Amino acid sequence: MAHALKKKIKKAAIETGADIVGVGSKERLSDAPPSGDPAYLLPSARSVISFAIPFDRKMLRDFFGKKDWRCFGINQKQILKTMYAINEILTGLLHAEGHDALGVDANCHYRPEEGAGDFTEMTRFTPDFSHQYGAVAAGLGRLGWSGNLLTPDHGAAVLLGTVLTSAELEPDPLCEENPCDRCGLCTLVCPVQMMDPKKGIRASIAGISEEIAERRPHTCCWIGCGDYHGLAPDGTWSNWSPYRINDPLPSDPNELDARLVDLRKTDPESYTRPNPYTDYRAVTLDPDWQFSATCGNCANICWKDREDREENIRLVVDNGVVVLNADGTRQTTHEETIKLQTQYGIAVAVSRSEYEKLLAMKGNLPEFKGHLPKDREVTRHLFRTAKKEGRLL
Repeated sequence: MAHALKKKIKKAAIETGADIVGVGSKERLSDAPPSGDPAYLLPSARSVISFAIPFDRKMLRDFFGKKDWRCFGINQKQILKTMYAINEILTGLLHAEGHDALGVDANCHYRPEEGAGDFTEMTRFTPDFSHQYGAVAAGLGRLGWSGNLLTPDHGAAVLLGTVLTSAELEPDPLCEENPCDRCGLCTLVCPVQMMDPKKGIRASIAGISEEIAERRPHTCCWIGCGDYHGLAPDGTWSNWSPYRINDPLPSDPNELDARLVDLRKTDPESYTRPNPYTDYRAVTLDPDWQFSATCGNCANICWKDREDREENIRLVVDNGVVVLNADGTRQTTHEETIKLQTQYGIAVAVSRSEYEKLLAMKGNLPEFKGHLPKDREVTRHLFRTAKKEGRLL
């Protein structure tokens, strides 16, 4: 009976759009960190069903090469919608068989933190349940140097989903060979240097002890991937963020935490509703909501073959820095850039030619063609400041 149910579950997931599906047990996660405990969300959980869908490689390459900012967000949203559909189908199937089942939300659902009134004050970001740990326990892959889950066929360029259930399902074999070859290329594409290229720490999941990179606090990653600082240390390339932290990121973890809280508190996206931090599923299914990823490079450049990884890195680092235009759009440039202070405690990079265009404008700003609240408010602020200081003709 359990074997037939497992077969039905896998078939349904694949038919709905999953690329790979595996099953793990609660026991396999007994040595995992707290976010690997499925009982936190489903006390009756006995099995973990993990599935993965890879990103579109052409869209990733256009994103890396800064040809198209929006393509990655579009692909991400397509995959997330499929994952929510898989969650619903699998939980429905399991409920029909008399089992408890729960689909873990795709992202941005974290355990409450003492002293944090809302998500803007969070600094630990402990997930309700870790999709990565579940995937290791279900045999989909292993943790790589970056700390991301690497699959044998797609590397780390995948999105993971999880369904927890009270059904006793036979676990699939664990991934015997780690797909990560310790090339370290993931450490070269992070503008905030989240991962140490050489120092490692041990992590144990499902009885497997891995060495992964020693990392800075999670708040550091949020600053880089959260659209607050996009410029690489050498100043020659950026991710898709035109924003810049004015001072070096604090080395003290508490100061770094406070810095992120300050940034989140002033970010207008924190107060739009819905937003990914308050209801990830709602924004995924909202046809008008546009996902706007700025980074994720450490995972997404990591493809199966090293030659592909090296090409991905070349695309990231050889295609200039991203700047904000007067109409709120973003583009890459190799031209001279200047930093202008914003009202949000960070600077924004603009090309000198675009700034001269701003100064030469008469009347109102051009039609806003961007889509992020922060970009819209920043362009308005820069225009008003220039006008107030008499720099506009």
